[in-house]
Amino acid sequence: MIKVSRDQAGTEMTTGAGQRGALIWLGLGLLLVLSGLCSIFALVATAAQAWQEHAQTRWPEVTARVEDCSLKRTSTGMRKMFHIRCRLSYAVDAREYVANFYSRNVPSPEIWQYPPNQIAPFEEWVNEHPQGTPIAVRYDPADHAKVVMAASYMPGGGPRTKANVKLLGFFVGSFLGLLAIVQIARQRSLRQNGDE
Repeated sequence: MIKVSRDQAGTEMTTGAGQRGALIWLGLGLLLVLSGLCSIFALVATAAQAWQEHAQTRWPEVTARVEDCSLKRTSTGMRKMFHIRCRLSYAVDAREYVANFYSRNVPSPEIWQYPPNQIAPFEEWVNEHPQGTPIAVRYDPADHAKVVMAASYMPGGGPRTKANVKLLGFFVGSFLGLLAIVQIARQRSLRQNGDE
């Protein structure tokens, strides 16, 4: 039900529709600003990650050896999570270095998950990399202790730019879609106000 009242000048005002319309415009405006900010953040993060990954592809490559690679439990309680911990050793300019690599967390097969048995590729990767296995790594020429895997990435590892570009596309698409909705709604609002 819409209440009609008169303001001090004697003009009729519809309170329900006016408040609802203002709230809709406020909500659309906030969503538009939020999606715009997310787009900007995703753009900056994607550009930084792409530049970093590009620079790392130019680092010198060396063969490292697996010292220890295993699945480690990362949590306690009902939700059992695991990750790969891999210790590698390599030499640069006759100096020995050691690097630790960690995978993302993965749930134990004992708990419900979708897709099922997410730990299987992690177990397979660990089984394929026993002690002494060679793994290609790239080291930072400015800091030989800083390394990244050149290949044989852990499950869920490796370059992230492709996934970042997809996320950026989602945010930009959301922003452009909301912008179109705001423009269409604004034109309709102007037409309706012009007809009155």
